[in-house]
Amino acid sequence: MPMIEEPNFDYQYNLAFRKSFAARLTFSILLIATGVFLVAALIYLYVTEDSVKQETAQKAKMALHDAVATMRVKAMEAQLQQRQMTTAEYVAILETVKPYEHSFTVMMDQEGKWVHIGNASILKDSAAEQKKMKAAMMSGKSSMEVVENDSKKSLLIYEPVEGSPYVAGVICSRIDILMGYRSLLFYAVFFFILGLVVLSSFCAFAIIRMVKPLNHFAESARSIAGGNLDTALPEIRSKDELGLLRDSFEYMQSSLKEHIKELQQTTAKKEHMESELTIAHNIQMSMISADFPVRKDVDLFASLTPAREVGGDLYDFIIDGDELFFVIGDVAGKGVPASLFMATTRSLFRHLAGNYQSAANIVREINHTIASSNGAFVFVTMFVGVLDLRNHLLTYCNAGHNPPVLLPDEGPCRLLEVMPQVPVGIIDHYQYEEQQMDFPPGTALLLYTDGLTEAENTSQAMFGEQRLMAAVEENRQMGATDIIRFLTDCVGEYAGGMEQSDDLTMLFFRHLAEDRPRPATRHIVMKNELREIERLHGFVSSVCQEFDADPSFRNDVDLALEEVVVNVINYAYPRQRRGHIEVTTWGDDGCLCLSVKDSGVPFDPTSAGEVNVDVPLEERAIGGLGIHLVRQLMDELSYERTADGYNVLTMKKRIADTDN
Repeated sequence: MPMIEEPNFDYQYNLAFRKSFAARLTFSILLIATGVFLVAALIYLYVTEDSVKQETAQKAKMALHDAVATMRVKAMEAQLQQRQMTTAEYVAILETVKPYEHSFTVMMDQEGKWVHIGNASILKDSAAEQKKMKAAMMSGKSSMEVVENDSKKSLLIYEPVEGSPYVAGVICSRIDILMGYRSLLFYAVFFFILGLVVLSSFCAFAIIRMVKPLNHFAESARSIAGGNLDTALPEIRSKDELGLLRDSFEYMQSSLKEHIKELQQTTAKKEHMESELTIAHNIQMSMISADFPVRKDVDLFASLTPAREVGGDLYDFIIDGDELFFVIGDVAGKGVPASLFMATTRSLFRHLAGNYQSAANIVREINHTIASSNGAFVFVTMFVGVLDLRNHLLTYCNAGHNPPVLLPDEGPCRLLEVMPQVPVGIIDHYQYEEQQMDFPPGTALLLYTDGLTEAENTSQAMFGEQRLMAAVEENRQMGATDIIRFLTDCVGEYAGGMEQSDDLTMLFFRHLAEDRPRPATRHIVMKNELREIERLHGFVSSVCQEFDADPSFRNDVDLALEEVVVNVINYAYPRQRRGHIEVTTWGDDGCLCLSVKDSGVPFDPTSAGEVNVDVPLEERAIGGLGIHLVRQLMDELSYERTADGYNVLTMKKRIADTDN
């Protein structure tokens, strides 16, 4: 290691202020910061120009809309008095519209003639410009048009007066639009000057500190340079480079203790925050309906997986007599704010579903409650439906949500036809419309949020509707629980480890006939993970219940199937390779048949010889007890290795005292 020369501690740092590199650098930074601020201010003014225009137009539009509404009311009152409102009465109401100092109103009849002009300057406009105004106002709709009035750009906002031959309008001049910049320019100039003064003062102070002599620290530096790190440092009163150097040495002595202390505090804060988010997650999940109905006329299941600890997706359902009320929604945004909005929306649904029998009425009331006090302008896409289980009729209302996937009893699955309507919370008193369709037994519906179709893989390609439709079509005979979990696994495998960017929510239900025959097959797909055994127990219980099997039969099937599946999980997929296990059940001549299918390494469990349980344990060969137990519990057992690389183990057990 090369020797480091001792520095010259007698060096006098007395450069002139004007020759100092620190001074030149500091003033250069000052000039650059000033230029960046000016450019940023200009860009901000340019970017916000359209928003200021929109705010101007919105204020004028609301004022005009209120005046038109007043005209309608007055017209109705005149009709009750058996008379017609005069043009002067319409004009009198319109003249109350004065959103800005230089704005004025106009009115045109259905023949395109001006019946009122609040400012004669409009008559001086070119014929082409007047034709443009008339064409816009005669279009029969409410809108906004950029026009040239008095050789200046202006905004023409217009709206037809329903029930009358008139179209009312208000023209806002460019001066009105630019007035929105007054406060913006004032604050920009004020903060620019303030920042410039503060920055200049700071730079001057910093330069003075930088050019002070350094020789006062020479003796203390020699002692520290000798290697005595515990040496008491001299007192340096000046807050310049010398003070910084002293603080640096002092920091070297105490940094480790401070770092550990800060790390402990940070860890404690993080744990506290995580604890609060966990509590919020538990509260939110407890609000989501998890008690799914066990009925003969409907099979329903749903799941919600937030992208963060808490999210903005929601689903809910209520069964009132023979009517199933259900909802799925997606709040704009993520995190805690979206979760609060989600809780409010769900509470409104549960309250309204018991009082309003119409899907459209439920959506209208939720929209009114949210939009009337929506200062944050948060909106919710929502799909609300009511299924009459007795009359097999589905009534639904879609508010800007993804169209559900319809699985008819016969024919391919398809997207449900929905009317395009605005999300909830945007427009108060919006008249949502509902739709109806026959929903015979055997028909199913899958509702989902965009976290399903917009899930991305490592190439940033979305899961998409086509992949969703193909997965649903291929597994359409699955029960509600299985198809939801199957789709969840599909999305997880497709993402390939990519972090979930949006909440994932699905709700599936199938309308069943009370006198329906037992299904020909039941199907469940599991990952090769031991935690999936809980799902297997529920699946076996459901299958045995459909076949009216006694508890002893159910226990035998459950134990045998668990033994086989656990063996596949532990040994079929080596080196922790991910895989799936597919279990299918069906009835055949008084027997319950079960097949276990996997794509793991080839293995024939039936090839194992019989186990002599009478031999002492220490003399018995390792293995074989599991398949021996399965042989004892089941009546028939067979194995096949398919040409496409699957292990298929088939088991049969006769059902006593059954009509199957």
